[in-house]
Amino acid sequence: MKAVIDWRLDEDPRWGSIWDYRRVLYTYSHPKTGEILYLGKADRCSVGERLRGKHKRQIFSQLTRVEDVGMLDVRVGLVHIEQRFSSALLGDIESLLIQRIRPRYNVQSLNSRTARPGLLVVCSGDWHSSRRRFLDA
Repeated sequence: MKAVIDWRLDEDPRWGSIWDYRRVLYTYSHPKTGEILYLGKADRCSVGERLRGKHKRQIFSQLTRVEDVGMLDVRVGLVHIEQRFSSALLGDIESLLIQRIRPRYNVQSLNSRTARPGLLVVCSGDWHSSRRRFLDA
């Protein structure tokens, strides 16, 4: 199965407000280095609602303080798949990317995760890295 993730930077006015997007992935990255610091998913709530949650607000505050930046770059990844969308699939895509990219502020999915053998994730658009393909074996 193949999933294409079309990443969009928060400041791109062509796509509307990313804070309203649901059923997407999102990243916080360092505005100077581009390093992905945190990767998450917004499924039943929007990206903005995830950020306003108590746990995420603490992470965001810690990130800006520790990384010594006023703001972080936020990107959203729209998921295009060949089969029916499900929350479980979004979670599997998220955990595969976390395990392979290893963002410093993620704690889940770093050492163990449920595999979905044959899942190929291809990142396009405003993706952060030269590595764009991730295969779950």
